[in-house]
Amino acid sequence: MNPKLKKHFQNELNLAITAMNDSKRELAWTHFSRAHILGQFFVGPHLQVHFWMFLLALKTFNTQEIISQIPCLILAAPGSIFKKAPLGNTGLSNVGIFQPMPIPSDLNQILNEKE
Repeated sequence: MNPKLKKHFQNELNLAITAMNDSKRELAWTHFSRAHILGQFFVGPHLQVHFWMFLLALKTFNTQEIISQIPCLILAAPGSIFKKAPLGNTGLSNVGIFQPMPIPSDLNQILNEKE
């Protein structure tokens, strides 16, 4: 992960964790989804986002999301290593685990930036 991408990833993750700690669930899910899009092709960041998503699901008693995050945690590393993570996927239970999705334009710009 290049330094610029890492900075943007970490910013989204920090915003998500802050929102989670402030009980702003929807905002937390939004930022976790954005962090997921930025980090899904890198093992550590990909696992990190799913771990935090799992914690938020536990904290909010979101059974659907808890159940959904378990296979994501298992498949995140191989998906990143073999570049099989579906591009643009938000990592949430409301989309298929292998479903590619459109990337928001601001994130697409970040992903296409050169170091």
